Amino acid sequence: MTTTEQIPTDVVVAARSGDRKALSALVTDHLPLVYNFVGRMLGRHADVDDVVQETMLRAVRDLPALREPDRFRPWLMAIARHQVTERHRSRQTVANRTTPFDEELQEPDPDFAGVTALRLDLSTQRRQTAEATLWLDDDHRETLALWWLEAAGALTRAEVAESMGLSPAHAGVRIQRMREQLDLARTIVVALAAPDRCPGLTAALAGWDDVPGRLWRKRIARHLRECDACGGAGKVLVPTERLLAGAALIAVPIDLKSRITTLTSTTPTSAVPVGKLVAAGTAVVTAVAAMLLLIDRDPEQPPPVVVAAPPSVVATPSAAPTPSPSVAKKPITTTTITLPVPFAYRIPGYSGKQHSRRTPFAVAPNGTAWLAWLAADGTNVHVTPLNKDLQRSGDDVVVPGREASGLIAHDDGFALLTRRADPNGNTFGDSSAYLLRYRSGKQAWSSVLTDAATSTPMLVGDLAWNGTVYGAYFAVRDESGHFGDRLSYRSADGDPVSGGWTWGCSHNTGIALAAEKKPPFASVCANDWKDGLFLNTGIGFPRPGAARLDHEECVAGYCGEPFGGDGGSYSNLVRFTDGRYLLAWQSRGWSETSPDPADDYGYLVTARWKNHNVAVTSLSDKNSPAIPLTTDPSTRAIRYLTSTAKSDHVNVRIGRFGRNAFVVWDQVAVGGCSAGVCDGRYTGTYGQVLTAAGAPVGTARRLDVQVGGDLVPRADGSLAWPFVDKTPDYRSRGKASPTTKTITIAVMTS
Repeated sequence: MTTTEQIPTDVVVAARSGDRKALSALVTDHLPLVYNFVGRMLGRHADVDDVVQETMLRAVRDLPALREPDRFRPWLMAIARHQVTERHRSRQTVANRTTPFDEELQEPDPDFAGVTALRLDLSTQRRQTAEATLWLDDDHRETLALWWLEAAGALTRAEVAESMGLSPAHAGVRIQRMREQLDLARTIVVALAAPDRCPGLTAALAGWDDVPGRLWRKRIARHLRECDACGGAGKVLVPTERLLAGAALIAVPIDLKSRITTLTSTTPTSAVPVGKLVAAGTAVVTAVAAMLLLIDRDPEQPPPVVVAAPPSVVATPSAAPTPSPSVAKKPITTTTITLPVPFAYRIPGYSGKQHSRRTPFAVAPNGTAWLAWLAADGTNVHVTPLNKDLQRSGDDVVVPGREASGLIAHDDGFALLTRRADPNGNTFGDSSAYLLRYRSGKQAWSSVLTDAATSTPMLVGDLAWNGTVYGAYFAVRDESGHFGDRLSYRSADGDPVSGGWTWGCSHNTGIALAAEKKPPFASVCANDWKDGLFLNTGIGFPRPGAARLDHEECVAGYCGEPFGGDGGSYSNLVRFTDGRYLLAWQSRGWSETSPDPADDYGYLVTARWKNHNVAVTSLSDKNSPAIPLTTDPSTRAIRYLTSTAKSDHVNVRIGRFGRNAFVVWDQVAVGGCSAGVCDGRYTGTYGQVLTAAGAPVGTARRLDVQVGGDLVPRADGSLAWPFVDKTPDYRSRGKASPTTKTITIAVMTS
C-alpha cells in the first residue's frame, strides 16, 4: 500500500480473528511501509533484514491484542520504531565494549543516503538531499524516515505523530526542527561540492576526515553564517517536500516478500515465534541491501547502448572452455586469518563509490608471507606474519600509519609504504608518504618521500622491489592544491636513489607499478586532466609523445577509478620473464575521440558505455605498447574481456599465474549510471585466464571467492590473494565502512 488510503477495518478484524487470507493481505500491503522505514533508519547495515522480519513477526504475533483496528498502521510503525531502537541499543552495547567513547562518537551510523547519495540518474538537488542526510543527528534521521513516508503519501500526519507517540502538534515541531537541520545539511553539501571552493571553507575543513559528523556540521555551519557566498547556496534550493512529494516506495525484494508472506500465511497469529523467520531467512534476503532509492529513473534518460563485441561473461559461450587451463579446473582453497582489532574493509573512493580497502599482500623468497591492513581506528597499520601455508605465524607488527598502500616481503621482515603526519607542515594539513623497513619485528629505518613543496592526503600508491632498489609510487598535492604523482627510489638502506620524478600525471586517479632490473620501473597512471591511461615510465608530466595506452573520458573523475580505487595498482600491471607486460583496468571505452584544440596533449573523448567493461592491453617492454599507438585510434591494442551495457565491471585485478595471467573482476547488475560511475547489485566475482599476449584461454567463470587485495604468484605456480568474505555493497556511497575481524587468503593452484 503506497497511499494514505486506510485499509478497511474489517480486514484487520478478520486477520485478528485468525483469517489467513486477511492476514496475508495485511502483511503484503504493509511490508513495503516497514521495509522503507527500517531501511532508511539502518541503511545497508546487515541488521535491516532481521529488523524488517522481526517487526512483521511481532505484529502478527501481537495482532490479537490490538484493541483499535482502525489504528493498525501507526501501531505497526510503532513496533518498527521499537525494533530499530532495540537494534541500535544492542549494537551500542557491543560498541561500548570494544570502542573508545570518543572514537564511537565520530563514526556515523549508516542510513539510506548511502544507497541514494550519488544515484546518478537523479536530479542534482535530489542527489544532494540524499547526501545531506548523512549530516543529520540520529533522532532527526528517525523523524526524516517517517516524514519521508508522509511526503510520499504513505502515511498521514496523524499517523506519523501516533507512530512517534506524540500529538500532531508536537510531531509538527519535531519535523520542523529536523527540516531546519536538513536544510543546513543540504547547504553544506552544496558548498562542499562547489567547483571553486571558498578558501575560508577549505581552511575550516583542515583536518576533516571526510566523514560527516555533528562537530564538523557545527564548524561548517559557523562558516556558512559568516560567508555570504557559501551561505547563499542554500537560498536557491528547492524545498525538500517538493523533491520527495509523490516518490514511490521501493518494492520489497521478491525473495523477502515471498518468505515473509509464506510463513505468516501458514502460521496462526498466536503461534509465530519471533526469530523463526530471522533464522530461516538470512540466506535468502541478500537483496535487502537495495534499500530505498529516492526517486524513479529519469524518463528522458536514453536507453543503454549494447555493443556487439566479445561476449560478456553473462552470455552463453559459443564453445566449451579449453579443459586444461579453464578457471573451473583450478581448485581454490581458503584460509581464514583472525584479526586482533576490527578492520574497516570498505572505503568511499574518488567518487564516493564504495570499494574494497587496500590489503597489501606479499610473499617472501623463502615462501613466508605478510599481510598489511589498516585498523578501523585509522591510526595503525597491522602487518600480519604468515607461514608457508599462509596461516598466522605470530603476532601482528603494529606500525603507526594512516594507510596501507604497498608491501614488500623479505625473509627477515618487510617494507611498507604508508603515510604519517607531515614533518614539514603544509597548507592543507595533509600527511606525508613514508617508506618503512622492519626487520625481526623492529623498525630498521624510515624514509620520508615528500618534501616541503608536496604532501599526500591519500597515497593511491604502490611499492616495488627489484632486489636492490625500492620504487615507491604515490599521489601528491602541491601548495596550490593541484594533484599529481611522484615516483621515488630508495636503496636497501633507505637512502635516495636517482631516477624518479617529482611530478607525473595531472589529477591522478590511479597508479600501476612493476619492478625492472634497474630504474626506471614500469609505471602507468590514470590521468584525470583530459583523457587516457598514460605509460608514464621515466618521464614527468605526460607531454606529446608519451605513450597513451587508451582514450578514456576522464575529466572530473568520469573514468570512475580505472584501477579500482584508493589502493594504487591493486595488481593491475604484471611483468613476464621475457619483459612483456599485461595491464588490466575497468574501462568505459570510447566511440569518438579528437585532439583538444585548447590543450597541447589532451583529447576530447565520448565514452562508448555508461558502465565499465574489463580491458587489457599488452606492452612489449616497459616503454612501449605491443602495437605502437598514435593519434589514429585504429592502432589501439586493447582487448575487452566483457562488452555489455547491462553489467558494470569493477574491482579489476590481474596477476601472474604460471606462464599465463589471471584477470578477476566484480560484476554488478546496472541500476543506474552517470558521470562515469554506476550503482547496482553485486552479482558475482569472475575470473579469466590470459596468455602473456593477452589472449583468453577458455572462458570466464564465476568464482566462489572474492578479491580484496593483491594477486601474488608463489614459487609453486599457484596464485594467492586476500579478501573479506562478505558480500560487496555497490549500491551505497559515502557511508562509514562495515568492519570485520577476519581476512581470508585464497590460493588457486595451477
